[in-house]
Amino acid sequence: MPAQEHATELSLEELVHIANKVGMELVAAKKACDRYELMKPIVRARIMQRLDDGEISETKLRRLMESDAEYAAYINKLIDARAWLEKVRIRYESYKNLFEARRSMLSYRKAEMRLL
Repeated sequence: MPAQEHATELSLEELVHIANKVGMELVAAKKACDRYELMKPIVRARIMQRLDDGEISETKLRRLMESDAEYAAYINKLIDARAWLEKVRIRYESYKNLFEARRSMLSYRKAEMRLL
């Protein structure tokens, strides 16, 4: 049974383990997203160098670069990396929130037991 399907049955220790695992995935997603962001000017420059024949104006060269299939593919990869980052961030936050809710519930139950 996958942990995501029966999250209400998980112990605090299991939630910490899963949150840590998803946290590591979040780091990988952030790294990929940052890499695409940092490489964007380099990709743009390479494409512009490929398209430049020495007679094209900078403005036209920029338009040609932005409409180039290689640049469009790169932008799609960047968008996919951002989407992956957000999905992993949501999963991570969900497990953190579930942990906090479960911990609060256990504290409440302990306090309730003391009153009985």
